[in-house]
Amino acid sequence: MKRKLAWAISRVFDPVVEIPILLAGSVYYALSNGLRWRFLVMLLVVDALLPALYMAYGLVKGKIKDWDITRREERMGLYFFTIFAHLFGVVAAYAVGKTDLFEILLVFWTMAVVFAVVTLFWKISVHAGTNAAVVAFFNHYYGWDRFWWLVLILIVVLWSRVEIKKHTWAQVLVGATLALVWVSLGLQWLG
Repeated sequence: MKRKLAWAISRVFDPVVEIPILLAGSVYYALSNGLRWRFLVMLLVVDALLPALYMAYGLVKGKIKDWDITRREERMGLYFFTIFAHLFGVVAAYAVGKTDLFEILLVFWTMAVVFAVVTLFWKISVHAGTNAAVVAFFNHYYGWDRFWWLVLILIVVLWSRVEIKKHTWAQVLVGATLALVWVSLGLQWLG
């Protein structure tokens, strides 16, 4: 029962689900500051759909053995493809003069680069990092008084990843701490 619950939590709070949520949060913030829908659709295609298609291709072709990309070595192609795709979105936001969105996307992009570099040497939890980035983002823009409960979800996600033996406690704690600090400081520094 515990293991089934951990698997369910791991699927519901999956980066494949949450990265589009982070992008949607960024998009909502940008929309409230006058950004047009055409640009936002392009951003979601480049930053969410293309990496998802790349992952699906890797799964179909056997370059990625399982949904969780358990083997560290199998993660590198997807990570670097995603970094390149996301960089296009960052540059596009800058090119059209959407400074607020550019800065938010830049923080997420640099975090992705850090996670990819760490993954060259050690398996870090992207589930933990993505969920911690969600905590940092929503609490930065909307306040800890409203979204403090996201920390509880983060803790449950960390437990789930260890429970199903996809990560160690070190891998989830480093992933969560790195993302929480990186996104919090990055957004604070950018204002």
